[in-house]
Amino acid sequence: MNRLSLVLAAALGLPATSAATATVITIGNPLAADCFTWAERRDQRPDALQTCSLALKDALNAENRAATLVNRGVIKMIHSDVRGAEADFDAAIALRPNLSDAWLNKGFLKLRTGDGSAALPHLEKALQLRARRPALAYYARGIAHEQAGNTRAAYADLNRARDLEPGWSMPGQALARYTVVER
Repeated sequence: MNRLSLVLAAALGLPATSAATATVITIGNPLAADCFTWAERRDQRPDALQTCSLALKDALNAENRAATLVNRGVIKMIHSDVRGAEADFDAAIALRPNLSDAWLNKGFLKLRTGDGSAALPHLEKALQLRARRPALAYYARGIAHEQAGNTRAAYADLNRARDLEPGWSMPGQALARYTVVER
C-alpha cells in the first residue's frame, strides 16, 4: 500500500491562526487512487466527490475503505461540508480505530470550525497512534491549544513542531505571534 501525506494549505479555508493542513492517503483500486489525486489537487469540482463515492462502492478491504473515507472526508472539508466530512472520518475510525490520519483530520475539521477544545482529543489520539507526520499533529494541537486559550501548551507544541521539521515554515510563522517575557 502506498501512503502519502499532503499539506492542504489555504484550500481548506482555515484562518491564519488555524491549522492549514490535512493528511491524504492513497490506496488500491483505480477509483480510490483517483480519489487521492482529487484530494491531493484540492480540486473543488463535483467530480472529485463523485469519484470518491464511486470508489467506495467497490469491494475494498477495511484498510483501503478507511483510507478512501479519509480522502473523501478531506474533499468534503474542502467543500465546507462539515457534517459529511465528520461522518466520513467517523466511518474510517469505526473501520480502523488505529488510523491516525482519520483522527488527525477529524481534529483539523474541529479546528476549521474554530473549536480547538473539541479538536484536542482527536489530535492527542493521532499523536498517541504515532501520526506519520508528528510535526503536523503537534502543529495542529498547538493551534487547538491556542484556540482553547492555553497559550503555554500552544507555544510548547508549536516549538515541538518546528523542532521536528525545521524546514517547514508554518510552525515558525505561528510562533511569530508570540512574545516570550522572562520574569
